[in-house]
Amino acid sequence: MTGGSPFSRRDMLRAGGAASILGAGATLLPVRAQGAAEMKGGQVPGYYRFKHGAFEITVLSDGAYTLPTNLLGSNVAPEKVVAFLEKNLLDPDERISHVNIPLINTGKELILVDVGGGMNWMPTAGKLTDNLRASGYEPEDVDTVILTHGHPDHIWGLIDDFEEAPSFPNAKYVISADEWDFWTTSRAMDTLPEMFLGFAVGAKKQLTPVAEKTRRIKPGAEISPGIVTIPTPGHTPGHMSVAIESEGETLLVTADALTHPFISFAHPGWWPRTDIDPEMAEKSRRAMMEMAADGKHLTLVYHISFPGLGRVARAGTAYRWVPSTWQWGG
Repeated sequence: MTGGSPFSRRDMLRAGGAASILGAGATLLPVRAQGAAEMKGGQVPGYYRFKHGAFEITVLSDGAYTLPTNLLGSNVAPEKVVAFLEKNLLDPDERISHVNIPLINTGKELILVDVGGGMNWMPTAGKLTDNLRASGYEPEDVDTVILTHGHPDHIWGLIDDFEEAPSFPNAKYVISADEWDFWTTSRAMDTLPEMFLGFAVGAKKQLTPVAEKTRRIKPGAEISPGIVTIPTPGHTPGHMSVAIESEGETLLVTADALTHPFISFAHPGWWPRTDIDPEMAEKSRRAMMEMAADGKHLTLVYHISFPGLGRVARAGTAYRWVPSTWQWGG
């Protein structure tokens, strides 16, 4: 046919009916009654698997939760934060914070970095164990758990409240000595603003039962060949990030050194209210992005849209996040 528009379905039906177009003997599928399609709800299991040198890494989703945007910049005028969010087509009132947790299979052991928020943190979180099982593992399979810091979305999944026992019963645990001391003594209660005192109560409740199985380290220690902790204090006193190296490939696991997909990068000098020592946290944030940008390292950020993988690029005097869409986990 030359010129004009292609026939629409209505044109074809006018031209001789569906049977003449589809061919002799063709039948049309029955039309479903209005309202008969059942809404299913839910999503596919939240895990993403990829090779990293000789290692296999599975990013597990613990779900997501919402936070008010007034937590995003304690040293910035609120209207400035709102203007930045709106410029980037983001909700000016609430942000969705994903929780992306890596499980590292070295071929010899399974190492989990943080345990999510468990069932008592947020109703939209606490999905880690279900997604671990969906990915082909059981909680009993985990050999080591690295705890980056003591905030609820990272450690409140330590204890199964129904069983009153560790969620990962065969694992040993690693945390920085300063982080352990902060949350298991009176330091947290004496330091935190009133709005965060519940964090202190919950952290002590989760950490104490695994005390005998927990090794307190100085950040910078190697946990397993190729898996090294990085000191990134400020968000909490003993906050750690993790570098995973295998066959010349490096993955940086930032934990909460970076917390927002736009603000952390474009405005590293804006201080989240969840940072206990905001000036120190800014230094750690900038150092982490320097490392990632200089090495062009694959980076995993916990609170960016699942699976939280990408790279850090320079943008003038700041940075920008470049999601990795090229990986194939099949």
